[in-house]
Amino acid sequence: MPYDTKIQLEFEAEMNVFPSYYFESMGEPAMELGEKELEKIGIYVRSHLPEWMGEVRRERELDLVERVVRVEAELKNLREVMEVRFNAVQTELKAFHQRFEDVNKRFEDVNTRFEDMDKRFSQIQWTMGIGFTLLAALMAVFNFY
Repeated sequence: MPYDTKIQLEFEAEMNVFPSYYFESMGEPAMELGEKELEKIGIYVRSHLPEWMGEVRRERELDLVERVVRVEAELKNLREVMEVRFNAVQTELKAFHQRFEDVNKRFEDVNTRFEDMDKRFSQIQWTMGIGFTLLAALMAVFNFY
């Protein structure tokens, strides 16, 4: 046996694969399968397929159930986080509304002060007008006599 073939056989033995000469010795198929034989094989495979695939299907169903459970848990966590955020936003909006009302009250107070000052200026204007009128009247009376 040549050296290269020996190394190849050792490698194939280590890798747990069929040796290359195994496939070379198989040769031609022993018989040709006809339409009836293929149909019988198809019926046999279809009848036993659920049994063979049962374990795979159960594993897949378990995986799907686990994924659904994880998604539901994540949605629950997300809902809780959203509730906390909504409550925080609501609290901030209440605080903002309170500050707005405080500023509105200050503006009303300033408006009241301006109205009071307007009344005072109006009184002073009337007083000054009456005073100047009296003074002009007195000057006219004492100036003519």
